[in-house]
Amino acid sequence: MTGDPFERHNIGHLSPSSLRLFRDELPAWVAKYLLKAEDEGGPGAWRGKAVEAGVDRLLFGYNDVDADRAMRATWDLAAQGELSAEIEKEQGALPDFLVQAKIAFAGLPVPVNRQCRIELKLPGISVPFIGYCDWVWRDKGDDLKTTHRIPSKPDPQHTEQVAAYSVYTGLPFSLTYVSPKRWTRYEIIRPVADEAYDRLIEGALAIRSFLDHVRDGHDAMSMFSPDLTRFYYKPAMAEAVRNAKAISVLPSRSSPCNSTSAS
Repeated sequence: MTGDPFERHNIGHLSPSSLRLFRDELPAWVAKYLLKAEDEGGPGAWRGKAVEAGVDRLLFGYNDVDADRAMRATWDLAAQGELSAEIEKEQGALPDFLVQAKIAFAGLPVPVNRQCRIELKLPGISVPFIGYCDWVWRDKGDDLKTTHRIPSKPDPQHTEQVAAYSVYTGLPFSLTYVSPKRWTRYEIIRPVADEAYDRLIEGALAIRSFLDHVRDGHDAMSMFSPDLTRFYYKPAMAEAVRNAKAISVLPSRSSPCNSTSAS
């Protein structure tokens, strides 16, 4: 197809979450970025933002009460009073997450920047790669990840994310994983970061190639039969997928079972 594929599909930038969704669940990526379905998030995402808000307060010199208040306010704003077993589980675990995060970030100086916007030009990609790193100090940066199970090694896609931040800032980065029971920090050394950055570029080029081969979101979705019970498909996104795959007119034909034949 002719023309720039990003421009043709009205995609103005790439992001860490975009690359991750493209790899993890391509039909959901199509729904979000080509069909423009609303991404409603979920309790796991709300938890991450809430704990991050609490850590922010601690890093900038506020006390535990202020940190807890900021965490709960951020959670309430995201949850909007919704209730479910999963939501109650995540909400109940918030104080334990913050306790471990406080230990993880204890003794660190006040950051020189928070939610630092990075914008990179990737080779062969016409749109920028944009992300927001959690905290930057004068000599390093760090990104917080909340999880109920601490991984034995850093998630490769998280590593790609902070590798981009490292390229932009020129600083080494680490990933801090926090669960309700413990925490760990992985320093992303230069060779690992370089390899991860190459994978990030590879992922961006794959998105470009995919976009170059589809006319629009409906054309792209015709290639898939997604399982809409998976957690990726919140109501708005599931509805967009159903609409894209709906067959408005079925060809009429006689059923052999209903036909009669002369004996």
